[in-house]
Amino acid sequence: MANHQWAVVTGASSGVGQCFAKTLAARGANVLAVARRKDRLDQLAKTAAAGGAKIEPFVADLSSGEGVSAVMRRIRELHDVEMLVNCAGVATAGDFLDSSLEAELASIRVNVESVVSLTREVLPHMVQRRRGQILNVASVVGFQPFPHFATYAATKAFVLSFTEAIAEEVRGTGVAVLALCPGAIRTELDVFSKNAGLLGKFPSLTAEEVVAAGLSALQHRRVVKIVGLLNLQLALVDRILPRVVVRRVMKAMVKVPAVSRKPLGSPAASLSGSSSPAMRGDASPSGDSADRRS
Repeated sequence: MANHQWAVVTGASSGVGQCFAKTLAARGANVLAVARRKDRLDQLAKTAAAGGAKIEPFVADLSSGEGVSAVMRRIRELHDVEMLVNCAGVATAGDFLDSSLEAELASIRVNVESVVSLTREVLPHMVQRRRGQILNVASVVGFQPFPHFATYAATKAFVLSFTEAIAEEVRGTGVAVLALCPGAIRTELDVFSKNAGLLGKFPSLTAEEVVAAGLSALQHRRVVKIVGLLNLQLALVDRILPRVVVRRVMKAMVKVPAVSRKPLGSPAASLSGSSSPAMRGDASPSGDSADRRS
């Protein structure tokens, strides 16, 4: 990105989203940082300004139509958005039968509807200018079903498929579109990286590793980037094994979390970047805690 071009980052108050915002600002971009937690966004902007960078805090709840519409209006006012990073995400944990329907639907609004809406807002202008970059944070769990995180994994499967399809539709226009698929990430929402089951024993990624891999993949015009060798192997094994085996292996890998009646979440915080069972937030698995969704 050239200096002072605008980048929009959702889920920017913690985890991978915050790291994307800091990194892009340090590289000279003007960053519109979207999240729910005003105090964290204000601190992020203050820290950036002290270093000569520009981050504009924008408080919005992406689980509401009003919040998404507000972000879309601000994007129109900026006119020339060079990059969109859809990093906001929420995760629900526990068996679907015991879950709150509202929590499940809220996670779909953040993880799916906001991604579609914001992508649709920026894409026509990027294609018209024949340049621009869109990075959607999916997850390695988007490649297979994930019992006990059923809705979360399904939303990430949507993001993966949607992103690949859009990338092919705009191939040759100069616009780069990437689905970034990390595994467990060490963030404040660590329901995956610190799961009591086998999943928690696997190596986990740092937010910095995920961001570096994503920006490098965008530069090289990759469409799908799986971060981490073990995660790549997991995605490849899914293509070989019968689906019944995949389902049962994924179920056996995790200890069932306590049922969450609220979405946990963050844009890319823990397995793409997510959160933990009684948490909700901003990054994606993809989080934040209690009522702190970015």
